[in-house]
Amino acid sequence: MAFLAALTTAGCSPTGVEIRGQLPPCSPMGTLAVEELSAYTDCSLEGWTLVFPDSETFVVGSANGSASTTEHPGLEWGASNWGGDGTVAWRRTNDGMTFWGPRAAIDREVLLLSRDLD
Repeated sequence: MAFLAALTTAGCSPTGVEIRGQLPPCSPMGTLAVEELSAYTDCSLEGWTLVFPDSETFVVGSANGSASTTEHPGLEWGASNWGGDGTVAWRRTNDGMTFWGPRAAIDREVLLLSRDLD
């Protein structure tokens, strides 16, 4: 399930957004389509490779907020590991953002983006 929101940000500041606990690792480590993220709520996807609908890939980092790539102008994609809330993948274009993942992780990401203090 994708959640679409139009947000404009120049940068992200994690101030005031807490990571809630840690999940045990999902094993064995593998590759996962972002559309399947919402099913992974009881284990951590750190180190897993996420595949976006446009075939771009991203490796999930540790539970410490957002990471992203900006190889193409006007396009950014990434993932955030929100510990006990799960992992959210996101894609930003000039038209807005699309999110995939458990609702709690998406809510954390939206809160992080809304607290842009730059």
